[in-house]
Amino acid sequence: MKNTHSKFLWILLLVFTVSISIVQGQTDKKNSDDYYQQLKRGWDYMQKTYELINRYYVDEVRPYSLLKAGIEGMLDKLDPYTVFIEREGENRLRMITVGKYGGVGMEVGLRNKKVTVIAPIENSPASRSGIQAGDIILKINGKSIKGWSLDKVSDTLRGKVGTKVTLLIQRPGLDRPFEVTLTRAEIVLKDVGYAGFLGDGIGYVSLKGFTEKAPDELKLALEKLQKQHPLQGLILDLRGNPGGLLESAVEIVNIFVPKNTLVVYTKGYREKEYRFYTQDDPMLPDVPLVVLVNGGSASASEIVTGALQDLDRAVIVGEPTFGKGLVQKIFNIDKIADVKLKMTTARYYIPSGRCIQKRDYAAHNDVIAVDSTDSTHHSHEFFTKHHRVVHDRGGIEPDVLVRGDSLSGVTMDMIRKNLLFDFAVKYHQEHPQFPDSNFALTPQIKDQFKNYLKEKHFQFQIEGERELSHLKTLVKKRGYDSGILALIDSLKIKLEANKKVELKRNEPQIFELLRLELAEKYGGSTLRSKLALQQDKQAAKAVELLQQPAEIQKILAGDAVPAKTGQFR
Repeated sequence: MKNTHSKFLWILLLVFTVSISIVQGQTDKKNSDDYYQQLKRGWDYMQKTYELINRYYVDEVRPYSLLKAGIEGMLDKLDPYTVFIEREGENRLRMITVGKYGGVGMEVGLRNKKVTVIAPIENSPASRSGIQAGDIILKINGKSIKGWSLDKVSDTLRGKVGTKVTLLIQRPGLDRPFEVTLTRAEIVLKDVGYAGFLGDGIGYVSLKGFTEKAPDELKLALEKLQKQHPLQGLILDLRGNPGGLLESAVEIVNIFVPKNTLVVYTKGYREKEYRFYTQDDPMLPDVPLVVLVNGGSASASEIVTGALQDLDRAVIVGEPTFGKGLVQKIFNIDKIADVKLKMTTARYYIPSGRCIQKRDYAAHNDVIAVDSTDSTHHSHEFFTKHHRVVHDRGGIEPDVLVRGDSLSGVTMDMIRKNLLFDFAVKYHQEHPQFPDSNFALTPQIKDQFKNYLKEKHFQFQIEGERELSHLKTLVKKRGYDSGILALIDSLKIKLEANKKVELKRNEPQIFELLRLELAEKYGGSTLRSKLALQQDKQAAKAVELLQQPAEIQKILAGDAVPAKTGQFR
């Protein structure tokens, strides 16, 4: 027991040693004495607390688990991407570099310390089950994930193909969480999704990831488009793109901007500045460009978006991006046991000097000493190449704000229960050929779907229904006047009648999503994407802008302003 005790205390000490070695020699004399006094006091308290627990606690304590909890508690006070790793995580490395892994197919991040879905991957178990960007994961397989690191969440979601995992999801706008069970599959990340034309000479390419093959895939897609028709404008869709390799982001920016252009740089409190420049002549230096983004656009997507915005090379359309701009490095704790510390050492900065990282992890945190002059803590004005004013509020704010359509409660309930997906599968099996060449839903298909909902006894709750049920339970429990129960039952009948109205009101949205599900079964994800773009408000705005070159130039021109602190670098 003594050897085990000493071994795990040594592991904890090594974590502190890493911190000391990074800081040593880099803290000015004025602060160094106070720093080391705090460090010594903290270490002494930690060691003595452990020794007292080990000597006097009522039950036997497993030393490694206890000390590991201490390490994770310490790291939890930092950012969500600094984590203690007991194994390399080859599965995740393989996903980032070559785009293949076993899992449910969704990228997660932390927002306000809650594990949040950034984006489900197209045609994955997560997307087919209705998981959406913004969904909050509360439990995995019945276990609360409160306090879990992102790596632990990701490792738990990934696993052997064919196995199942059950999630408890809280969705904004719904009054209670719901469960969904996913079957793990091999997830192959395809960097380039749909590519085609949305207008005369206006090309469109959806970029879903940033693996090492992303730049070549994008160039190949653009070459194919150019062979079909000379590009008069291009829409680069980064919505729902969770990011990937920094090098791939720089190469993709290089497709549109000249050689030797600064794309991004990194720096930290103790990390020197590293700059990343384009290396080649651009493939499309002059083609008008619009980039589509939303809250699911993160990391490398934000580097590409922010750099193109700062360089006044593209108009950004859509919604504000996620705000992930931290750089991590891996430090060895124990090489033999393959124990490592993945630690955030720097932030990403785009050409104007803005940082794209949200600083919510540092809010109300007495551990992180936030410099009041730090531009990543308070919003400041920065300037693009043409002196347009931009801000650093975390993430990238679009030049043209266009909100995407939101799904109604009844539609989300159908998606969550797989009714649209299951009906599409059933219909496809029974009808080898789709009856309409334009892929419109016939009255017969709509009627069949309505009957299918009846067969499946589809029920959904509308706002107020749950509260009435609670009120009825309370009235019975308290023994209130029976007349109150009669009123409640009357209200429930009226609400039930309103369900039919709600269902009818949302039929256009439901049938459009059913059409897309059927299109995917008959023509794959390409056909689905093509049809979805026909009803896409953000894409329509992008086309409108590209059809008015003067409007594009007006947005990008800006007005000259005097040089200020934080100006374009």
